[in-house]
Amino acid sequence: MVPVDGPGWSYVDGVLHCDGMSLEDLRMSLRKDYGHQGSPAHVYSHSALVANVRKYTDALCPLGERGTLSYSLKANSNLRVLETLRQAGVTMATTVSGNEILMAMKAGFAASNIIYNGTGKRRWEVELAVKHGVLLNLDSEFDARLIAGVAREVGVRARCLVRLNPALNADTHPYLATALADSKFGVEFHQLEKVLQAVRAGESGNEEHVAVEGVHIHVGSAVSRTRVYADMTRAAARTLREIRERGWPRASTINLGGGLNIRLSGVPRKDGEDQERPATPENLVDAILPILPQDTTLLLEPGRSLVATAGVLMTEVLGVKTNGDRRFLVVDSAMTEVIRPALYGAHHPVTHVTVPSSQERAAMDVVGPVCESGDFLARRCMLSPNPPSGAALVVWATGAYCSSMASNYNLRPHAVEVIVRAPDLYTIVRRPENFEDLVSCYL
Repeated sequence: MVPVDGPGWSYVDGVLHCDGMSLEDLRMSLRKDYGHQGSPAHVYSHSALVANVRKYTDALCPLGERGTLSYSLKANSNLRVLETLRQAGVTMATTVSGNEILMAMKAGFAASNIIYNGTGKRRWEVELAVKHGVLLNLDSEFDARLIAGVAREVGVRARCLVRLNPALNADTHPYLATALADSKFGVEFHQLEKVLQAVRAGESGNEEHVAVEGVHIHVGSAVSRTRVYADMTRAAARTLREIRERGWPRASTINLGGGLNIRLSGVPRKDGEDQERPATPENLVDAILPILPQDTTLLLEPGRSLVATAGVLMTEVLGVKTNGDRRFLVVDSAMTEVIRPALYGAHHPVTHVTVPSSQERAAMDVVGPVCESGDFLARRCMLSPNPPSGAALVVWATGAYCSSMASNYNLRPHAVEVIVRAPDLYTIVRRPENFEDLVSCYL
């Protein structure tokens, strides 16, 4: 049994397959082409990517042209993954840096369909966004002054949303919550007037340099309850009325960000029970439709829920050791490939690529070679107690915030990345780094 919902992954005769391809065959092929650099490997299912997009596009159907799907690049910015999502029906791309803007355009997204978000935007990034007609989020008073000033200098009207901080608790990890009262993100409601004044201060004569088109709210990641999105919609509608009254009567966009949690079977909750089933895109839209103003357009910008379950990290066993009462399964991947367990305490299921013939299982800590006590991929994971060196495992739901958050700590190279499209077809979408890549930037 695979621990994720949806297509793409299945065990056939005891061997894990991705879109019909045996992962044992895939890893042998990667070993042949790249030697020791063929493992670890990020593996993505094409059918799972497409299916995850369809869940959102189907959910937005009742809104017609009033509903738009954007993808948050920070979850996974691989160029070919972006192209796959766009071809599957994602209309817009949400970015948080100038290079993400450039990557989105390289992937085929029109500049006018790109959103540039962020608490700290650098001047060159704002110039890039304004000149290309990218939609920017106003995150603070100083942010508004910078954007208005750049727009005036380059002679292009900047398209903007106001990012609101509604002080909502998304009931998630503190590092994943982005709309708490003490969060660095967004504008508090009582600060709205100052932000809009900063926009107006950048005007010259009767010329408007900033067009405020609506409101953006993003409360964080791993959100399971639709009630949060209903509260966000009410806060956004209230703010939109204020913006219209203050001089932008055509403002009509309500951007509710992303953050929907994903379903992983066997993930424990704090009370010891299995993880509750999170809301689906359909649940989300159903919850907000009755309170969404008729004269507005809805924009959703998921990241993790589009790509997480479409990816696994394939890794190989180096050995087994015991210290105290802990049994460690040491593998060739580490926190450099999957940082989320160490950073957030996130749970990623781990299973064997080939199911061992013995039914014996033991609680194992899956750890990597990195020189940190916090270098672990899973704690107390039930696996075969004595897998041979070279046996393959997969870490599940690594399609989001794994490759994009990877590091070269301990001079570890970035892993190879693959999209599997059919039983006999896969594409290398990022070659593995080597030592020459790591030293090429040094002068």
